[in-house]
Amino acid sequence: MRKIVITEFLSLDCVMEEPSWTASYWNDEIAKFKREEYFACDAHLLGRITYQGFAAAWPSRTDEDGFADRMNGLPKYVVSTTLEKVEWNNSHLIKKDVAEEISKLKQ
Repeated sequence: MRKIVITEFLSLDCVMEEPSWTASYWNDEIAKFKREEYFACDAHLLGRITYQGFAAAWPSRTDEDGFADRMNGLPKYVVSTTLEKVEWNNSHLIKKDVAEEISKLKQ
């Protein structure tokens, strides 16, 4: 059975949202952690806000170490009751029966 690993960007004052607010705090240690995390996983499970931010930023990015290719190539499962469609490469929308759909992903 597959594992679901959650990574959250949470500020000390409990702000949790699309992670662009973390940009000014980004450093080599965080970059190393995220790289290792993304190269160890086989899919993304995203909420609507994070998906929309990532889908706006990542499709046009490139880099020498393949991180952008990894971000763009992995399957993406987006949980949202308000989105009608997802267009970023290899994205799948989960609109109903979230627990059941995630259980299927774990299998």
